[in-house]
Amino acid sequence: MRLRILVLALGTFALGTDGFVIAGILPAVGHDLAIPAAVTGQLITAFALTYAIGAPVLAVLTSDLARKRLLILSLAGFAGANVLAALAPSYGVLMLARMLAACCAALYTPNASAAAVALAPAEARGRALALVTAGLTVATVLGVPLGTWIGTTLSWRATFWLVVVLGVLAAVGVMALFPEIANPPATPLRVRFTLLRQPRILTALSLTVVALAGVFTMYTYIAPLLLGVTHLGGAGISVMLLLFGLAGVAGNALGGQGADRWGAFRTLIPAISIVALVLVLLPFAATSALGAALMLLIWGIAGWTFTPVQQYRLLALAPAQPGIILSLNASAIYLGIGLGAALGGLVVHGGSFVLLGLVAALWQVVALGILFVSARQGAALSARPEALVTAEARVPSPTKEHTAVR
Repeated sequence: MRLRILVLALGTFALGTDGFVIAGILPAVGHDLAIPAAVTGQLITAFALTYAIGAPVLAVLTSDLARKRLLILSLAGFAGANVLAALAPSYGVLMLARMLAACCAALYTPNASAAAVALAPAEARGRALALVTAGLTVATVLGVPLGTWIGTTLSWRATFWLVVVLGVLAAVGVMALFPEIANPPATPLRVRFTLLRQPRILTALSLTVVALAGVFTMYTYIAPLLLGVTHLGGAGISVMLLLFGLAGVAGNALGGQGADRWGAFRTLIPAISIVALVLVLLPFAATSALGAALMLLIWGIAGWTFTPVQQYRLLALAPAQPGIILSLNASAIYLGIGLGAALGGLVVHGGSFVLLGLVAALWQVVALGILFVSARQGAALSARPEALVTAEARVPSPTKEHTAVR
């Protein structure tokens, strides 16, 4: 069972590396294809928006397909899309490849989690989920810096070949090791969006979109910033991204502990505020390698605190439908990534990195406003006689499954 779960984690590692490494090789892609950074950054926008829109639609369209076959096909399609990216003769073909890869990622990720639950015994399901999602975390720590180093040292095309190899290995592993897996009950698209009719959930998901948009307004163009302001080469940029990833692991752990110890609201306020401040200061601090490293370290810790705490909040708002609420949050994450990358491209094209930091921080200020609105909605709900017990109070103590999600 553990070997099978590791194969699933290899798949999420490949997908995570592919999804985020483009930020590290942005200058190399732009130079080779003779396009400005603002245009190259839209490759992230295309990937993210395709994932956000495609995930719920593709889940419904493929609900009758056998799970093992779906995992194999999604990984094979993902590898094929990256072959197309590695061979892309033009920006348009590369854009198409990124969109195809996003569709395959949107199919694989939720089904890999579902397969982990189906394969593991009841007492080990939480650990199985944690191991699968750990593939994404390891991708930010190792996959993105490694892919960036390969892309800047050899060629950005070599980075995509690395992702192809990872995807093929995962597909072969599923093909060779996995039994047939029973399909979960199909959930119609209209049922998936029923939760959006609840104002508190809609507000909470809006917070995800806005907070991630702020982060990726800057993160999408972090390599051009480190290249143009800090004057780092490929190896230096890789080290900075490795530092950011390691800080993210610490931030993820801090977020889970903070949600349990201080509550979501008290954890998110300082985390979002610190990220806003870092985004403003980063273009100034990045004039030195030490200043850039310090800002990325603080940003990684504070920024990665957000995701587990936000998931904790959403599970509290929809305890009876954890799978649906987390899938909606995944779409919200990628919608935010797409919006941030798109807006960041406009700012970089017409302004400077200083302006980019200000715009990115403004997103975080709006996120704080949404957080306070969400808190007021909760207070209003609690004050009503028919809702003396709030949604959060109805959530039991975190189980293994909740811990795995965090």
